[in-house]
Amino acid sequence: MCNKHGNPDRVVLPTNVTPSHYVLTITPDLKEFTFRGYVEINVTIHEPTKTIQINTKELTLDWGRVEIGEKTHEAVETSFDEHHETTTFTFESELPKGSALLSIYYTGILNDKMAGFYRSTYKDPEGNPKVMGVTQFQATEARRAFPCWDEPSVKATFSIKLVVPVELEALSNMPVDQITQVEPEEKTVHFAITPVMSTYLVAWAVGDFEYVESTTTKLANPITCRVYTLPGLKEQGRFAVDITPKILEYFTEIFGIAYPLPKLDQIAVPDFDMGAMENWGLVAYRTVALLFEEKTSDLRFKERVASTVAHELAHQWFGNLVTMEWWDHLWLNEGFATWVGTLAVDHLFPEWDTWPTFIVADMQRGISLDSLRSSHPIEVPVNDPHEIHQIFDSISYSKGASVIRMLSNWLTVDVFLAGIRRYLKKHEYKNATTDDLWAALSEESKIDVREFMNTWTRVIGLPILNVTEADGMVSVEQHRYLSTNDVKAEDDETVWWIPLGVHPKPTSITDPNQTLKSRSLKFEVPEGPYLFNKNYSGVFRTNYPSNAISRIGKAILEGSDLISLSDRAGLIADISSLSKSGHTATKNFLDLVQYYKNEDTCVVWELLVVRVGEIASIFAHNERIYQGMIQFQRHLVDGMVKKLGWEYPEGEDYLTSRLRNVILRTAGRAGHEETVAEAKRRFAIFVSDPSQDSILHPSIRQTVFEIVLRQGGEEELRQVLKYYHNTPKQDQQVIVLLALGHVCQPDLIAEVHSFALSESVRPQDVLYVLNGLASNPKACLLTWGFVKSKWTLLMDRYKSSMGMLGMCVKYPLALVSEAGMVKEVTEFFADKDTKDFQRALDQAIESLNVNASWMSREQESLSEWLSANKY
Repeated sequence: MCNKHGNPDRVVLPTNVTPSHYVLTITPDLKEFTFRGYVEINVTIHEPTKTIQINTKELTLDWGRVEIGEKTHEAVETSFDEHHETTTFTFESELPKGSALLSIYYTGILNDKMAGFYRSTYKDPEGNPKVMGVTQFQATEARRAFPCWDEPSVKATFSIKLVVPVELEALSNMPVDQITQVEPEEKTVHFAITPVMSTYLVAWAVGDFEYVESTTTKLANPITCRVYTLPGLKEQGRFAVDITPKILEYFTEIFGIAYPLPKLDQIAVPDFDMGAMENWGLVAYRTVALLFEEKTSDLRFKERVASTVAHELAHQWFGNLVTMEWWDHLWLNEGFATWVGTLAVDHLFPEWDTWPTFIVADMQRGISLDSLRSSHPIEVPVNDPHEIHQIFDSISYSKGASVIRMLSNWLTVDVFLAGIRRYLKKHEYKNATTDDLWAALSEESKIDVREFMNTWTRVIGLPILNVTEADGMVSVEQHRYLSTNDVKAEDDETVWWIPLGVHPKPTSITDPNQTLKSRSLKFEVPEGPYLFNKNYSGVFRTNYPSNAISRIGKAILEGSDLISLSDRAGLIADISSLSKSGHTATKNFLDLVQYYKNEDTCVVWELLVVRVGEIASIFAHNERIYQGMIQFQRHLVDGMVKKLGWEYPEGEDYLTSRLRNVILRTAGRAGHEETVAEAKRRFAIFVSDPSQDSILHPSIRQTVFEIVLRQGGEEELRQVLKYYHNTPKQDQQVIVLLALGHVCQPDLIAEVHSFALSESVRPQDVLYVLNGLASNPKACLLTWGFVKSKWTLLMDRYKSSMGMLGMCVKYPLALVSEAGMVKEVTEFFADKDTKDFQRALDQAIESLNVNASWMSREQESLSEWLSANKY
């Protein structure tokens, strides 16, 4: 292998030959699950050579030849390197410098691994099994479908032809150019030539599809937008197809560059590993990330569809038009698309509290992972293709987006977007690095952005501000924040550039931007309550002294305008996290919660109940604390249960409808008597009389299923499983899978384990079951045992997946606090190949240590607090 980027360890192809254009013909066999391929690649030979090396994986190459002018050179030897996933053609005589045409005939497997060119199965309305073919090439899976230079910086144009049965639809990145007949049963669909692009963005699909359509109205060149679905589902694509033109128009406006393709197709795929994939002009989605039906879908799926569509459409510019030079810079794609996708959703739906939701969801995911030693920098060196999928995580997506939000708020969003326009224009149809982004932003803002942002992207971790008050002065000191709370001198060498966001602004801080560029800072104690990180735009934790928290708490209780929705949410996130890491006592967080008794926003309640519920789960095998925390939760939500009730009035605002489910779910998990009784009553009607399905609004079905499974037994499990098998909608199946993990009897937990790996559950949907089991204290350890017992099967099933193996390890252990588990997990994996999920394994083990430390440190004081407060 050869290095061409200054990194001697990077596994990349030689640069002696490079492609400029592929003509690719694919003939799938949807019955035998194979395909035939023929590719002609226009290449440039940069120096005389006897060999050409390209990427291939699970392809059988019949022959390869090179044509130069009138002369044909047949390969005399073809060798395959399985580890590096390359094929080398060797020729008898040296190929001269210049243009050439490389032609290859080959065959491949239409696999069921959700990678490369693969098959997805479903049943038609009559119950007959059907197959569609679709591609997923990110990060290095195009090589499963055609021989290629499978690296993001080796861009080319593509002419794609699909030879398919006449009754099926064929889709690709570009519009159909022409259709020619091969024989009565087959047609050849020729697609227009693509722009210059990376191999991982090439895409096609073959199957029985229908679609809904819309068109942009505000662009100079109207873009046709379609959502493709399986037969009978197209109306569920209506919400996505309605918002797509608005998002394209918004991005065209803020990026200053029109969407460059003549059409934008989006397709719902029953079997799909990731949430979605931004293939240029043919975006692929998990069904639940694209389809939504107002009358039958849980409302939270609406927000998921909007945010996923906005994220993927952002990639059409940021990732597709300008592509990262190498996977080290993945965050340029994912962090930016997460931030600007959130910007677009907030633009379309300002009533949704989108940015506060970002703070409690994305931002917390990023910070939580980055609080571990086993995290990684945003810009992470990637050498071997096996490492790539391990960085598709909350650092690249959520911390990356949070850092961009911090910078954009500091520069102002207008200046930041002007820098983005400069960046996109300079690098369109090419590749770029993080330094290129900093250069464009620096030129626009007249500030050396690179000087302070390199720390945020190239250094692992994030800071904590330790705040103290003494002698009329507030002292602020920054250090590295670790959830293990064992920072050593070598961990704490970084001094971050931090926008403090003190509010009200102290007069003694003369810098209008309030940036902390040194280890510490002092200012006079304000008269009333004060905040750091106003509106929670900085990526750091703040550790306030107790008297400052009580002043903030009183302001919250009084409804002061000083404390915004984002501030209220951010304070819960900080103090609960600091109690887990031992920077403050858990009782201090529970004291803070008392100040929120007048809170009525969905965003704050969602985070609040998760963090209180986490305490109950971590301390679950201390029965005194567990029961006390359950009682605390019942008391916490009792007033809101009575206020919100069970009915969904016509025209109710979106967030109130979402909040009702948050409250009822928390009440149900805590055994709130009235809630449990009403859930059982409604469930009995729901399962006995199909005409009464409105008794369970779609947004509370999962909650009710959870409650009856927790409180019931085998009969309730049978009834919920019957609903799973009978509902035709995938989003309704998802809510069942999430609820199933809440069964409590060991024999029923074992049955749920077996069901998760049965043919009734799509391979990518196993994670929903694991997610439910992970939040059930009675199921965590049993589920870890199940994962161990099925490890060989899981390895075989998910070895090609973008991170599924890592999640199979992390999910069951997330809320486990037994000290001996670290040794058990370490010993189990000691003799196993962990290279594809080592980072996730390290994070799971470190999180176990954090949980065990929290448990041992806080048991006594937490028990005393619960007794003192009569819980």
